[in-house]
Amino acid sequence: MKFWRSRTTLALVLTSAALIVPCGAWYIVGSREVRRAVDENEAPLRESANKTARELAERLQTRLQTLLESESNRPFYQYQALYHDPRGASEGPSVTPSPLAQGPTDPLIRAYFQVDPSGRVTLPTLPEAGLEGEDVSMIATQRLLQSELQGAAHDSACVAFLQTGTWPQPSPGQSPSVLRGSTSPSLSLKSTPPPSWPRQHFETMELDAWIQNAQAARIYSVIKSGDNSAFASEELRRKEGQQRVTIGVGEFLWCSLPISNAVHLAALRNVTTPAGVLVQGFVISNDGVADTIKNPASPARFTPGARAGSYVAAARLDITGWYIVVSAAKEFAAADAQARDNWIRFFQRFWAGVGAASIAGLCVVALVWNTERLARQRSQFAASAAHELRTPLTGLRMYSEMLADGSGDPRRARDYANRLAEEATRLGRVVSNVLEFTRLERGALQVRPERGDLAAAVRECVDHQRPALEAAGARVEVSIPDQFPEVRFDKDALAQIILNLVDNAEKYTRSARDREIDVALAANGDSVTLSVRDYGPGVPADVRAKIFRPFARGHHEDAPAGLGLGLALVKALAQAHGGRVGCANAPGGGALFTVVLPR
Repeated sequence: MKFWRSRTTLALVLTSAALIVPCGAWYIVGSREVRRAVDENEAPLRESANKTARELAERLQTRLQTLLESESNRPFYQYQALYHDPRGASEGPSVTPSPLAQGPTDPLIRAYFQVDPSGRVTLPTLPEAGLEGEDVSMIATQRLLQSELQGAAHDSACVAFLQTGTWPQPSPGQSPSVLRGSTSPSLSLKSTPPPSWPRQHFETMELDAWIQNAQAARIYSVIKSGDNSAFASEELRRKEGQQRVTIGVGEFLWCSLPISNAVHLAALRNVTTPAGVLVQGFVISNDGVADTIKNPASPARFTPGARAGSYVAAARLDITGWYIVVSAAKEFAAADAQARDNWIRFFQRFWAGVGAASIAGLCVVALVWNTERLARQRSQFAASAAHELRTPLTGLRMYSEMLADGSGDPRRARDYANRLAEEATRLGRVVSNVLEFTRLERGALQVRPERGDLAAAVRECVDHQRPALEAAGARVEVSIPDQFPEVRFDKDALAQIILNLVDNAEKYTRSARDREIDVALAANGDSVTLSVRDYGPGVPADVRAKIFRPFARGHHEDAPAGLGLGLALVKALAQAHGGRVGCANAPGGGALFTVVLPR
């Protein structure tokens, strides 16, 4: 309970609570208001970006849906450079270049390709048999694309699923490919395997037409040589009596393929033939998509994944699983700048308010602490004053009664009278210090310096105190140069300074072996220094910092009784002269007090 008896501690706790609660509430409410203002500023921008993303997604989805429907009607045999048209009227072996041999005509399509049962990738723009008028540079570009598609098809879970009907498990660290068909469910490596083979439609064709399509490149070479009789269908001879074959063509599925260090969207389908399963498809051109979703106000891009953020809006294309991502960084830049300004202004006001409130709270706590300190000092002062007054009063009463009653030795009457004088002097010194401190606190302490002989005044003051000091067992030595300049000083104030310094030295050397007190004067340019040194225990460092404050005294156990006002008056009187005081431990031991006065 002693802890809570301290008014300062209680004031600190209450003030802290009074600061923390309202400041915490202010921060919560203020930060919410700032966030609400930021959200209100950003909401229209975010909604605009989302609307743009949805519109672009709808536009691209319609375009891709139309493209997918168109490509779904394309015959499977047109995915090779040369093919035999089963609906043609020509007799005997015949092949013709595929409509895809010259490359895609739709800007959204980058390339067509086919994966045969062995996993080899072919492009309709790269015939196995040479054609007239081939562009060498175009062929080189197509072969590079073929190589990239070969690697993508080899690693594609989508291609493996369409060829084998088995959904492969991803290897550690592999990103899943996302598939989406126009009517099929969304597929990914993270989901369970698809429950069934993609829906197919079946068509029949003449066996001879199938064989000519399967051997189109060979037939073209034979026809080009002019020897049609050289072509003989071994498969036809092995399958005599079988005149038609059934071909199953599946629906297109969307998947992601890494091509040219970028991810491309591709549409794939499987074709079931007597020779095995073919995978056919086309790759969507990223440049074509960019032209389709071009938006000068807010840049947009087509990507297989979207990550939410403050500056982006994303819309998903249901048929592909890909996203249109719209960047609104430019629009958000101004909003962000305003948001930063709002936060800065809020924090400036908040911390300024907290700082002002904290300073006010600390002032309250400091006021309570100072009040409590003064109360303790006054209580201590009252006790010390009672002790200081009771001791000389006891001596005065005792010796005066002895003289009045004649109870003492008549031969020592003179000694008794001297003791009465000493006790009266001591009592006068206590009363004088109290009166001077009272004037100091009222601001009424004044000095009237006049130019005079400071050396003579110091000697006179020391000689006046010498009998009492020697009676107490101390001796005083004075060291003053023979030629000492005149100084402006107040004689009464000087006497008060020397009296308190010498009395302080006598008190704190009562237990010392050497009780000598050295009083010295020295001239230093524009100032003079009065010093009083003793050979006692010295002054601890922590005490030196506050020894000239009122009521401050040495805190060791054998410290003599006193009011703690003498050194405070020394400092006040020195400063009233325009001087200063100092305290240090002298070399060789003891305390050294100095008073510097201007000349």
